Amino acid sequence: MVDSATPAQAQDARCIVCSALAWQTLHQIDGWSILACADCGFARIEPFPNREDRAKFYSQGSITERKIKKKRGPAKQAAALIRHHLRRISGRKKGTLFLRDLRNHVPSGSKLLDIGCGTGAILQEARSHYQCTGVEISDYLAGEARKLNVEVKVGDFVTLDFAGEKFDAITMVSLLEHLEEPVLALQKCFDLLDDRGLLLLKTVNHEGINRRLLGAGWSGYRPPDHLVYFGPRTLQTALRHVGFRTVSTRA
Repeated sequence: MVDSATPAQAQDARCIVCSALAWQTLHQIDGWSILACADCGFARIEPFPNREDRAKFYSQGSITERKIKKKRGPAKQAAALIRHHLRRISGRKKGTLFLRDLRNHVPSGSKLLDIGCGTGAILQEARSHYQCTGVEISDYLAGEARKLNVEVKVGDFVTLDFAGEKFDAITMVSLLEHLEEPVLALQKCFDLLDDRGLLLLKTVNHEGINRRLLGAGWSGYRPPDHLVYFGPRTLQTALRHVGFRTVSTRA
């Protein structure tokens, strides 16, 4: 489903995945255009919000406001309650799921960096097995994560200085879609990892069937919160471009 197939110009005309110049406007949502590269399918919003406003977007007041809006109405409240209990019963909490993947590949005692750690869903599960450090752009969320007695660096991951420190594993869960410079972030992940290091990431899937069926109503479209949209193919291309040798994706 496509609202418009007319050519469009992005602020930076070259696609960050394949360097192509041609774009299509897929949708118009709340004043933002959703553009897709005509060659590889990588998508992004246009225009990007001011970079200086990103930290404000994740302030305590803004986060609370969005949570209230998300749960507004009895149907949404009931759905949220059901999801919460199903995750507890099934053991499919975010932190538990990613800890399982980590423990399959990364020995206990290794150094783990969790980028976009939020209040610490992954760090809470991982801190008993790994030397954990978090990164968070929000002062409020970082403060909540520090209650787990783990180190949390505050700031934009792309510009933070790690003073030559290396990690055995990096997790980046539900973060890539929020980044203005996602390929630079992936490059920094590669540079921060040891030679046999593991990057474990999750992002919304722009190539998924639900996005194709729902069009502009797809839940992954959340401008100006979500800025960029990868699929398995474009994500693999970006990861290999920055230097990762073994890449596996699943949806």
